[in-house]
Amino acid sequence: MDFAFMRDTFLTLLGGVPLTLNLAFTAVGLGAVLAMLLALMRMSGIKVLDWPAQAYVFVFRGTPLLVQIFLIYYGLGQFRPTLQEWGLWTFFREPYWCAVFALTLNTAAYASEIIRGGLQSVPYNQVEAARACGMSGFLLFRRIVF
Repeated sequence: MDFAFMRDTFLTLLGGVPLTLNLAFTAVGLGAVLAMLLALMRMSGIKVLDWPAQAYVFVFRGTPLLVQIFLIYYGLGQFRPTLQEWGLWTFFREPYWCAVFALTLNTAAYASEIIRGGLQSVPYNQVEAARACGMSGFLLFRRIVF
């Protein structure tokens, strides 16, 4: 194996690190916000909020990420006239934004279940004791649950 070839390949791949990190941080940040919303919808006890969140998590956790990326990047191109009419085509024609969108949706599905599980794992006795001490809802959430 040629050392110069390996060096050149490594340097080429190294050039993509900033883009990869930017993509990852953007998707994880946006996904965390959406995940918290989904977790709260799942825990609300209201069927109208719970059912769509369950369906969303089921679909995005049940399909491979690569398929989701392909469907968003290549599949939404079939709806170009509609997307242009709504002013969204400039967003969905760029590979970077399609990747951010797909990774955000996927991250949100997984993270929402992690957040929901963490919130539900707090023992009820601790919440009850905090209420008995007179803690308000936000203070209870901040000091006990979160």
